Amino acid sequence: MPITLTEIAAAEIKKILKDQGMGDKAVLRVGIKGRNAQGFNYLLDLTEVRHEDDVVGQSLDITIVADPMSFPSLDGTEIDFRDTSAGRGFVFKNPHAVKLPVNASAPGTTSSAAPASPGATEPLTGTTITDALQNKALEASIVEKLRTIFDPEIPVNIYDLGLIYRIDISAEKEVTVDMTLTAPGCPVAGSMPPAVQQAVESVEDVKTAKVNLVWEPAWSKDRMSDAALLQLGLL
Repeated sequence: MPITLTEIAAAEIKKILKDQGMGDKAVLRVGIKGRNAQGFNYLLDLTEVRHEDDVVGQSLDITIVADPMSFPSLDGTEIDFRDTSAGRGFVFKNPHAVKLPVNASAPGTTSSAAPASPGATEPLTGTTITDALQNKALEASIVEKLRTIFDPEIPVNIYDLGLIYRIDISAEKEVTVDMTLTAPGCPVAGSMPPAVQQAVESVEDVKTAKVNLVWEPAWSKDRMSDAALLQLGLL
């Protein structure tokens, strides 16, 4: 399957896979989700879900799958990753992408201007991925930051302790965290959520953070990671 990754893009995806703790069954799903002035809007996701009709291929030891409707528009595409002063993201070099001219008419109307020739899409346009895959990368950075915060009564970081119930990232990179404490009467109930908020907002690319302190479901040691259990001698 001629969808390929540059070495930089493959390294970034492998880092996300490692940070997310995803196993060998994980694949990179590539798709088309509409058009824009730059050509196509793309979908990237890391998932263990495969479909019988997926087109499957490999690039730099990463399995790539695409749905049969998207694949004809992806054939021959190279996926790159760029981290520049203008921004950070995955970029598609797609021979099927045709940019609309600057004075192109709105969808459904005609224009006398000739379309641009097929070629590479530019970084940080509508064709650059800002959805599922980048959110996974950002979530991994948030988790890394949360692992620097420790419960004052148990010498384990709050993430591996299982105190983080949910991390939600909006398209605008506004982050919502649902967390709990080991007990409702925990003495840090007033200070821990602000500390978590400050830590999350310190992560690059996070715009704002909101932390909700929740008590359902109640925390138990079953929520602890194997690393935490091992650290406490419980495994």
